Amino acid sequence: MSTGIIRLWCLVLIFGSLPLTAVAEELTHSSPEWRNLGRGLNFALVDVLRDEEAVGDLAVVKIDPGANAFRVSHHTPQQITDWQKELKATVVFNASYYSPGGRPVGLIISDGKAVGPPNNSRMRGMFVAEPKGVSPDLPRATILDLAATPTQPQKLPWTQGVQSFPLLLDSQERIRVLKTDKVAHRTVIATDRSGNILVFNTHSGSFTLYELARLLRDSAFEVDVALNLDGGTEAQLYIKTKDFEFFSPPRWETKLGSLLDLKLFELPTVVAVFPR
Repeated sequence: MSTGIIRLWCLVLIFGSLPLTAVAEELTHSSPEWRNLGRGLNFALVDVLRDEEAVGDLAVVKIDPGANAFRVSHHTPQQITDWQKELKATVVFNASYYSPGGRPVGLIISDGKAVGPPNNSRMRGMFVAEPKGVSPDLPRATILDLAATPTQPQKLPWTQGVQSFPLLLDSQERIRVLKTDKVAHRTVIATDRSGNILVFNTHSGSFTLYELARLLRDSAFEVDVALNLDGGTEAQLYIKTKDFEFFSPPRWETKLGSLLDLKLFELPTVVAVFPR
């Protein structure tokens, strides 16, 4: 047997026996240190690590729907800070995709009113909140898997909702997005196994959807279902309380110098969070 073949077999034996994580350099995160923003409302900023080196950080808001209400708002695009002033909400974040005219490309429900196409086949999940009336069988906020639960807008029992795609994780812990090389800033809304709503925003660093899905699946946040929202410059999170203010990503605030730049960062639809 030649020396080259022997070396090849040695490499096969060595790398074939290594665990996948030793080669893949999976993303992990630092331990969250939660800051309380109000009853049932907490915030953390965690480091995102690749091969134990920081490659960015992730803003996380944990929301108890029993103590906090959600509202989807839609009208002429404006800055997220202006949305917060208008709505007087503690937390505001971007919703799903929209056309150049600002119209949603998937269904949204704002205070019981449906806007946008009800049957866009590209939509894979729907965040819903605030059921009509009082029913112990309906969660105050959750995420529907549209592959398993097709929606009929007129029959939905919730007054607030946002359709989007892709569904990053389903309730069986399956990653529902393909691997690509496309990286961007991201906003993701998720449920955890205790019924909380989690909002993730890439405060710094850019990641593929597959990387983010795998990070959330293996994270300490006990993610159940995760739905991707709009990304890029639209991926924004703003928090404002009496003694705390946070904008993510922070660089977006400094790029609003000209009218042209301003329009790139305006949002026609947001999700807002209020104390009950």
